[in-house]
Amino acid sequence: MEIADIEFSLWPDVLTEVSEHLPELERDLHRLVQQPQSPELLSSAFRHLHTIKGDFGYCRANVIMNYVHKMEGVLQSLREGRFLCSPFIAEALLQSMDQVPEMMESVTRTRQYDGKSRDTLVALIEQLAQATTQEQADQIARHILLSAHGAYFEEPVSVVQTPAPSPESYARALALGEQLTAALVARQPGWAGRAEMQLDLVTRLNGQYRQQVRAESLKLAVYWHDVGMLQLPDRLWLAAPKPKTDDWASYAQHPGAAVNWLFAIAPDCTEAAQIIRQHHQWVNGFGIRAEEYEGAPHPGAMMLACADLLHERVVGLRGEDYRRGVLRAVFDVNGGLDSRFDASVINAFQAISRDIPIPE
Repeated sequence: MEIADIEFSLWPDVLTEVSEHLPELERDLHRLVQQPQSPELLSSAFRHLHTIKGDFGYCRANVIMNYVHKMEGVLQSLREGRFLCSPFIAEALLQSMDQVPEMMESVTRTRQYDGKSRDTLVALIEQLAQATTQEQADQIARHILLSAHGAYFEEPVSVVQTPAPSPESYARALALGEQLTAALVARQPGWAGRAEMQLDLVTRLNGQYRQQVRAESLKLAVYWHDVGMLQLPDRLWLAAPKPKTDDWASYAQHPGAAVNWLFAIAPDCTEAAQIIRQHHQWVNGFGIRAEEYEGAPHPGAMMLACADLLHERVVGLRGEDYRRGVLRAVFDVNGGLDSRFDASVINAFQAISRDIPIPE
């Protein structure tokens, strides 16, 4: 299946044919989200994809043909009713198909395949084709979206094991953190119970993470991550400013202020400090950047970001409104294609969201 196998005299005709079918396939997939059980749309989408695969086979572009064949398996599973074409699955197929024009362009321009490794993506597409439930299919589709955007981690983020703080240092930091959290609640009564809810959430997220974070560091981070807001004026208390506005610089200092206060009494609580500094850096790089650390956010920072998101969505709500708030938080965590969350945190949050108690 080398590039020399391609019959380049047929390549222009193949480009024309494929370019006609790709937009039709995209339209069918978008319509399937609205009518996921439509046999006509399923047959049409399958026909377009099958034709694209056949075109590449016709000119013996076997690498591209085999890649498209993997996605054909997903559409066949949809036709067999193993699962429905949810927004996640439709988008996963569309993002996966976006690789095809890249491969075509490389062959056209250089007469070489692009050499890009798609092994992880192909393996996930194969898993999606074999899914037997809607929940399983949607979960794999989320992994595909992360992989297609270069954000998928085949293994969880490596947690650098820093030395644990001394028992005396930890006890001192926790006691003061609890006092400062009480001061936050005194200033904003709507935050009553916030720390307890967030601690429960991050503890359960950590329990589902494949490489667990030190529980003591997470607990300190929960009680300390917002205490720097005590220095902010009332107008910035709950109405967080947008990046690049006049108030952003002042607001962005609060995680650093919290860490400075923590280090003043417990300089060996370094892992908790990293979690605090990075917990706003969770999406798109537009959050509060923690310049002290390179690479992906600490898993604990992502867990704490989930807890912040959940509280933001449900604070003050009860009953069915609370349930809707939980669903919005789930969408916020796993719905954005530019998410900085890794796949393990996304799936853990999705799983535990079903068990979050709904206050009446």
